[in-house]
Amino acid sequence: MSASAQEVFDGRVRVAIATAIRRRGAVPTIAEVARDLPEEDAAVRASFDRMIAAHMFVPQRGSSEIHSYNPFCAERTDFRVRSDGRQWWAMCAWDALGIPNALGVTGAIESSCLDCGERIVVDVDRDGTATTAAGAVMYVGVRAKDFWNDIYFT
Repeated sequence: MSASAQEVFDGRVRVAIATAIRRRGAVPTIAEVARDLPEEDAAVRASFDRMIAAHMFVPQRGSSEIHSYNPFCAERTDFRVRSDGRQWWAMCAWDALGIPNALGVTGAIESSCLDCGERIVVDVDRDGTATTAAGAVMYVGVRAKDFWNDIYFT
């Protein structure tokens, strides 16, 4: 497959991933994307590998499967977002803020303070405006330019 054909194919795969997330309410596997396109699993896995190399999504450790297709995480985390009649998961507070906006709907982020354990709820409007109780602070402990140094820690 030529480089330009790979780019076109990878674009189709990205659209299939995003469509599956919206339709199913979950991050898809390689096999699910292959069925949706329809294409061979090996071709979709190769596309996932190219996207991993380009930091387009976070893979599961030791795998080509998706852990996080920003802002959506494939697994339950400490950052639950209730939006669009479903619950979604994010790797961090920063990603959680992006879920309602990515869906074009309002949402509520539910988490807890890592210091005291107090429950935190952040409401997010359609325009991305976030509101919460007075005194709540979102701390980003890693500079954005350093996220990929250890994306699983970030």
